Amino acid sequence: MMKILKLSLAVLTVVLLATTASAQASRTWVSGVGDDLNPCSRTAPCKTFAGAISKTATGGYINVLDPAGYGSVTITKSITIDGGPFLAGILASGTTGVIINITNAADTNSVVHLRNLDFEGFFTGIRGINVISAKKVFIENCKITGFRGNPGRGIDVGTTVANMQVTVKDSTITGNLAQGIRVSGPANNSVSLNVEGTTISLNDNSAVDLIQNARASIGSSNFSQNGSAGVFAEAGTTQADVAYTRMAQNIIAASALNGGVIRLYNSQIVQNSTSISGNVVSHGNNAVINNGVNTLPALVPAPALQ
Repeated sequence: MMKILKLSLAVLTVVLLATTASAQASRTWVSGVGDDLNPCSRTAPCKTFAGAISKTATGGYINVLDPAGYGSVTITKSITIDGGPFLAGILASGTTGVIINITNAADTNSVVHLRNLDFEGFFTGIRGINVISAKKVFIENCKITGFRGNPGRGIDVGTTVANMQVTVKDSTITGNLAQGIRVSGPANNSVSLNVEGTTISLNDNSAVDLIQNARASIGSSNFSQNGSAGVFAEAGTTQADVAYTRMAQNIIAASALNGGVIRLYNSQIVQNSTSISGNVVSHGNNAVINNGVNTLPALVPAPALQ
């Protein structure tokens, strides 16, 4: 009888696991009038991203049926959360909007896409997006504002993952207590940050702050009216290439200290308290005008055309 009972329990466990796995869909849906007890299908949507993610398969999609607030969520597997065609809300009062922490070795892709999302810190939120562990993170057409609880960062990348890639595109990060984007990577394995078409303004600290083991490529963006630097490379393991970007009315437009370097190309540095500080170099094709302290970056040869 004991053998039969053990066999029955084993079979039941397998069935339950199979049922749970099969319950995860490749595409799920949320609605402001949904219910997290639903299966998260289009006709029976869930109410929150947290409710939907457990019912979404690794590598799957969470889509939005109507504009509403869908709550904070912790992401532990490859996933796409897309608020389009709306700008779906994540109200993160006193907490973090999205935590990304993928540690499962079986998730070999380890990639997260966040699109068309409106992160509201409501003056007490601590981070809009906190990236801890993943291989690739894409943040597209998102708004992150009002994160003024400690530490008060728009996007915080603090990771031990080697060679992580983070892309921020066509987004707005504004009105946060500290940095718009802060990046700190593991020793000898830099985080790669790519910022395109993004406005980072009115943050009390820097727009982009590279703490250690980080390199940034920034293009066609606007970093204005921040309480510290537009771009800050803080250590010898940090570097940034900045092209076609406007840095205006910051305390310092670009600052590279302790062996860090910032390279400027076809950018505007105007109306800052100080134009540059430290190891900031230029190809001689930038507009550096009307700053309180109008220091010019060091000239380096223009890149060869091929």
